[in-house]
Amino acid sequence: MYSLKDFFSYLNESLPSDIDYRELSNLCITLFCTVEILPEKFQSLALNKENLATVFSKIAKEKGITTYPPIASLYGASFRNSYDKGHWLEVQASVLKLGNKPDIKEAEKLFESSDL
Repeated sequence: MYSLKDFFSYLNESLPSDIDYRELSNLCITLFCTVEILPEKFQSLALNKENLATVFSKIAKEKGITTYPPIASLYGASFRNSYDKGHWLEVQASVLKLGNKPDIKEAEKLFESSDL
């Protein structure tokens, strides 16, 4: 059985080291809407908003994402540090509050260069 720790490791190893905030935010809202882009072994995990927020706050730190990205307000997350779980809860809420729609094709491309 796979855990959130395994999921974090998968993302951390699979995502490009130079991923930017916009790409990471799009991936976050994509996974909030659908897990179908993930390998089947992770699709049954409880990837609810809380768990996604925790994982993405850690990924942001690991990947060196700016703590207060200028475009964060486009995702409804302008007052919290990107290493904060609350920041990623706001990003996910942008789907509902701001009508942001994920670019699923772009999110899938993040995994294309991965051998995992």
